[in-house]
Amino acid sequence: MLSTGTVVGLNAVELSNHGQFWWNWWVNIAVAVGTFCAVLVALFGDWIKSLWFRPKLALKLRNPKGERTKVMLFWTEADGKQGSREAVGRYYHVQVSSLNRWPPATNVQVFLTRIEEPGPDGELQIKWSGDIPIRWRNQEIFPPTRTIGPATDCDLCGVVENKWLDIYPLVKPNNLESQRRGAVIMVVSLQARSNEADSRIHRFKISWDGKWEDGDAEMSQHLVLKDITQG
Repeated sequence: MLSTGTVVGLNAVELSNHGQFWWNWWVNIAVAVGTFCAVLVALFGDWIKSLWFRPKLALKLRNPKGERTKVMLFWTEADGKQGSREAVGRYYHVQVSSLNRWPPATNVQVFLTRIEEPGPDGELQIKWSGDIPIRWRNQEIFPPTRTIGPATDCDLCGVVENKWLDIYPLVKPNNLESQRRGAVIMVVSLQARSNEADSRIHRFKISWDGKWEDGDAEMSQHLVLKDITQG
């Protein structure tokens, strides 16, 4: 009876040691896997995040009727003196947003890539093509590139009372006619670009008969702005 009890006791101890061994083994495996994953995240975390989570930039018209505001006009007289006066203008904006608020898009700029105008037969012809950023709204107080989480506005065009229509690249190339006096129809192509992703190219049609009125509804009869992006 004593020897039998001893054998049973030894078996219990062996079973306990066996269970402890496997418990420790799984704990060690879990620690090793956790350490390996931590190393992967440290080394490749940004790359992994960029594969699974990317901003989706998009453009849309802020307000097709534009916003009436006061503007200052400056000029140089024949004798070299500087002149200025206050006038009334109306500005039209494009809104840049990310359909995914996280992660934000960094170093975003909106680029003017093409201007089309009707030819003699009425069909659109490319009058200018290039790759130049346009102004942010209130560009003077912002850096050239922005981080887009919340939506942000950039300048598409503006009309000064009884004067002209302007588009607003940050820098005006010599071959780009950015100011038009009188009636004009043009299609402006824009694309938002960031470190992480680019938007599709959007095409905005500007149709102006060269006239001015103060009211929103009245002016919308003279200048029509549409997003004609296909698809």
